[in-house]
Amino acid sequence: MIKRVEINYRGIFQKNLGKKIGSDIVIIASRMGRIGFSNGRYSDSPERNGIPCKYFAFVSHDLPEEELEAECGAKLDIDQCDISVVLDDTMVKGVEPWGWHGVRPINEKVQPGGTLLVITKKSHDELLQFIAKKPYSWKLATYDGDLSFGGLWVFRDDLAHEKTLGAVAGIDSDIIGIEAVEAYLNYKNPKEPARAEAARKAYEEVARTVRTVQPGEGAEWTHEIPVLPKWFQFMEGAAVPAVKRHFELGPKGQSRNETFKRGTTKNQRPVVRFDLCTKCTLCWLECPDQCFDQTADGLYDIAFEYCTGCNKCAQICPVNECIVMVDELQFEDNSSPWQAYTADPKKYTEWAEQKKSKGRYIHPFVTGTGLEYLEGEVVPFGGKPRATPKIAGPDA
Repeated sequence: MIKRVEINYRGIFQKNLGKKIGSDIVIIASRMGRIGFSNGRYSDSPERNGIPCKYFAFVSHDLPEEELEAECGAKLDIDQCDISVVLDDTMVKGVEPWGWHGVRPINEKVQPGGTLLVITKKSHDELLQFIAKKPYSWKLATYDGDLSFGGLWVFRDDLAHEKTLGAVAGIDSDIIGIEAVEAYLNYKNPKEPARAEAARKAYEEVARTVRTVQPGEGAEWTHEIPVLPKWFQFMEGAAVPAVKRHFELGPKGQSRNETFKRGTTKNQRPVVRFDLCTKCTLCWLECPDQCFDQTADGLYDIAFEYCTGCNKCAQICPVNECIVMVDELQFEDNSSPWQAYTADPKKYTEWAEQKKSKGRYIHPFVTGTGLEYLEGEVVPFGGKPRATPKIAGPDA
């Protein structure tokens, strides 16, 4: 018997967190007398901060270590898993790793009866509107927590690691047991009982939140899944054509690589108040991924399939409340914001303010405190009215 766990994380930002969870599953399993093995598919790609990556943990009750490693360590990816852990809930919209091309469903590897385990504050229904439907039943379980950037040069210690270990134990005790998790955490941190307590809380929470997803329940997957050629199907002297260059004013007017869209690397996206824009061009000039498209009226549309959510446009914009980063799970598609604005400016502005009011989160400098909600200013359509200058009288 082999139990397979995959840990989906954001490359670079959650690298340490994903690795720590995978390795500790193996350590805890070995303390229980089981055999474990852990590895990563890849760690990060320097040009793509936030790229969806995976770490794996394999546990067996009866195989020797050599056979387990031979069975599980020779493949770039697994065919199926018992538990798929998701450390950033925005990845439920799909992932596009650099190991293959195409946007893939987050539950692609979850086998019949397997579990997708998500750390989130969202409900099951909010998540399922993005997760691909399957022809068989599977399980969705959640445990409470904010997005944890547990690996951007430092380890953001917000107990996401301990919660995940407890949640895995709550889903399948054949992988690790909660008593062994608590014993290990208390052994590693004898003066910090809160760590084992966080694991126990998540263990109890997933028992309440686990839900069986029925066949056909979920989203219709609209992304084409490419079929990669077999090694014997490659042509001799095959050439990869360059991206055809073109430029027109308007949405998607500039040439981009259609097979490398990068949009699944973001957990937030920019919302633009076009009525406040001064047409300074800074967002267009500074965007490292060239996501902004020039339009005939001097404004800039956004190609969200290529936006990585890096926040540069919001930081560089000189106008308060003109560009704001908000939660990616508020958006069901990648439609053009500029087209929506030009069709009905006031309706679009109301929509933009509604999105900004619900999803404006920032990562605090103090670690271990979760995300902070920032209350923004609601600016009326067209901007704030200018104050009427006072005219000095003759006696002034």
